[in-house]
Amino acid sequence: MDKKKMVQLDRMFNPRGLAFFGGISTPGAFGNLIALSQILYGYKGSLYPVSPKGGEIAGNRIYKSLDEVNGPVDLACVSVPAKAVPEVLQDCLVHGVTGAQVHASGFAETGKKEGIELQAEIVRIARQGLRIVGPNCFGLHSPKGGITILPGSDFSKESGPVALISQSGGMATDFGYEAQSAGMRLSKVISFGNGCDVDAVELMVFMGADSDTQYIAAYLEGVRNGGRFLEAIKQASRIKPVVVWKAGLSPLGQRAAQSHTGSLAGELNIWKGVLAQAGASSVQGLDEMIDALTALHYLKNPGSRIAVVGGGGAIGVFSCDLASRWGMDLPRFSDTTRRNLRRHFPTPGNSMANPLDTGSPVVPVETLKASIREIVLNEPVDIVVVVLLARPLEVEVRRFMEMVGVDSPPAGAYFEQLLGELKDIKQETGKDIVVVIENRSGLQEEIDVDATARKMRSLYQSMGFPVFTSAERALRGISHAVARTRFLENYDSRHDRDRR
Repeated sequence: MDKKKMVQLDRMFNPRGLAFFGGISTPGAFGNLIALSQILYGYKGSLYPVSPKGGEIAGNRIYKSLDEVNGPVDLACVSVPAKAVPEVLQDCLVHGVTGAQVHASGFAETGKKEGIELQAEIVRIARQGLRIVGPNCFGLHSPKGGITILPGSDFSKESGPVALISQSGGMATDFGYEAQSAGMRLSKVISFGNGCDVDAVELMVFMGADSDTQYIAAYLEGVRNGGRFLEAIKQASRIKPVVVWKAGLSPLGQRAAQSHTGSLAGELNIWKGVLAQAGASSVQGLDEMIDALTALHYLKNPGSRIAVVGGGGAIGVFSCDLASRWGMDLPRFSDTTRRNLRRHFPTPGNSMANPLDTGSPVVPVETLKASIREIVLNEPVDIVVVVLLARPLEVEVRRFMEMVGVDSPPAGAYFEQLLGELKDIKQETGKDIVVVIENRSGLQEEIDVDATARKMRSLYQSMGFPVFTSAERALRGISHAVARTRFLENYDSRHDRDRR
């Protein structure tokens, strides 16, 4: 991608002026909501709602045409009906607007002649110099630029390292909330819909070169030029992790993708293979995408040797199965370590191997701390996964204490005390520690447990600990970080051989 196009895209993500077309004065219309969303999010540049009717919206003047606008416009938000889109875009082109995000649908994704011809017309306008995102999209989100998609007015205003390229607008908004819950801030999000002009290839190149972006995620239903796209991934993945969810990989999924964004999809095994060769993590579903990014974001030295502490026997056995499936190892602890651990768990009903089955889901913090220190100081493990079961800690313990007339501690007290100990261990040893806060209580009367689990997740993440809601999700996320480590090692090894 040439320098001019890079500059244009950067201006669209960081616009000096925003123009709005379509439904500005109609409460509930998409154009009205888009404009209000930018105002609520706190856009600091110049706002130019445009409608022949004039008037105002939320205290901002509505201009009757672009002729009345004096300042530069770097992004136009176009929400008029499909048939009216070319005229608006042509007007933007004439007035020197940098780019436009076209929210309207009714183009090539319909499969109908009229929609296909309309899309071809806006492609012709794009070729004259106006960059176009869409049509059939939610558009751009950029905390640094002060702009957001809809709904996204309550996304974090703090810029971060994670970017998303998405054909789906709904997926883009879901990702924004999920990333926020995982403690990850966003650099840029773009829902590009049909991608008639700005497409997946160009966006991958742009995000790969973007200094604000350290991790790239992508949700794709189809790619027009698979070879160029994979080459763009190869270039990006050498310097930053790339996570790709390629949807529409079954006959039914392909049919849905065609009707959603007019995309041709592909087959699962082919895509998984080529993405792996390109250095990207291949995921299926939003949960796995978030898990992969969480592990990549938080883990500093992800290796394949894992220790699992707590959670019970079934979780431990399943963890072994999952580690084996995903190419990791839970090495058996040495005889010395097992003898030392046994001092903390002298009674039957537990296992001192790896995983460490503590028997009871409620272990004194000091005991858990001593056990984890024993493992990280004396065993050749790269990552320790600590599994905490929220319901026993927050419901059962309290219930039993009340039965014997003992005051129960405040909600989350155990988690907070353990956090301090884990911070000390991590600082002392430099080992990665992953935390699982699992809550299997779905009872209405125990809703406070879920609130506590969420609060503790946020607290742990703020201290640099990745938190997952199950051991399965934790190990799955770790597997992607381990695969990234192996890719970089192999890449460096190949280049060393080439230099020789």
